[in-house]
Amino acid sequence: MIVVPLHTTVSTRLYSRHTNMQGTLGALSEIALGARYYKKEVDYLNLKFESVNKNHVEVAADLVIDAYREENKVLPYLPAEDNYLNMLRNKMEDLFDNNSGFIAIDDNEVVGFLAGYEIKELWGKCKGIYTPLYGNGAVKKYRQKVYQEMYKHVADYWVKKGFTHHGIALYAQDVATIDNWFWLGFGLRCVDAIRRVAPIKKSNSSICIKKAEKNDIPYLADIENDLHMFFRSSPIFMPRQEEDPIQYLTEWMSNDNHHLWMAYDHEKTIGFMKIEPTGERFITEHSTMMNITGAYVDKSFRQLNIGESLLGEIQLWLLEKDYKLCGVDYESINILGSSFWKKYFTPYTYSLVRRIDERILL
Repeated sequence: MIVVPLHTTVSTRLYSRHTNMQGTLGALSEIALGARYYKKEVDYLNLKFESVNKNHVEVAADLVIDAYREENKVLPYLPAEDNYLNMLRNKMEDLFDNNSGFIAIDDNEVVGFLAGYEIKELWGKCKGIYTPLYGNGAVKKYRQKVYQEMYKHVADYWVKKGFTHHGIALYAQDVATIDNWFWLGFGLRCVDAIRRVAPIKKSNSSICIKKAEKNDIPYLADIENDLHMFFRSSPIFMPRQEEDPIQYLTEWMSNDNHHLWMAYDHEKTIGFMKIEPTGERFITEHSTMMNITGAYVDKSFRQLNIGESLLGEIQLWLLEKDYKLCGVDYESINILGSSFWKKYFTPYTYSLVRRIDERILL
């Protein structure tokens, strides 16, 4: 059992009010404890931890749905819940089978849970744990303190098993929770973002854009290779598996409801953007939503608004097919990509990562 002291709200005015060293350290100490997130709370949480199992699916799924509803209030055009609860239960049963997580209990009430998939190599050669959106949750009243204590407990368990890379998906608009995990040593890695389907003014009418067919695939091979090389460059440094671009694109376009648009100058392909029905999060599986899962523009043509024109063509096609939402996922460390997607999409999840020095295992 862990007895966790909680404090009342600390105003940001603490920074200006505590002008001497002692006061400043005191203010920062309270902030580090997450105190500024609480308005009025009890003095103690009596947390106990139990390994997750299928008996916890129902209560854990409720916590996940509650967090989604909070995000939905900030982004009201997120997809309606529909069958999310049933979908989440199925995914969580599979996740909990791994027995790589815990629930937090206070006074016989489940107040949080944290679980993840064990991955042999996560963003490198070290073993890691990835916690999806449906792998974590906490009651709103004590959320930040519960997350802190859960991670302290679970991370000890994970590291002792040799899992030193930790990743977690969280709702982007829950600023307090994101900040809380930053304080726990995590940094931003991936972003999922969304927009309502709407026309985008084509800003370069001299560039030809068309929806690609299978006989166009050979003309896309070089630029697909360029994309792979781009991900290897600084500051992204993402090695991607070598594969034949023609074979890959042929197989990809053979999948149901997978579409690609290409931009070309005379006979040279200078950009592409592709969409499909699902992305990285369970939210992307909604029937009203399509997701951008790849895009690239030749570096010699990046000042011609080709990305905007490709996105505009996709928006028109989505309107014609009566889709309401368009999603995209991208790496925050992709400076070019991030600056583009942020113009047109609003983040709804962040994936945060932490690498623990593996020498701790020695």
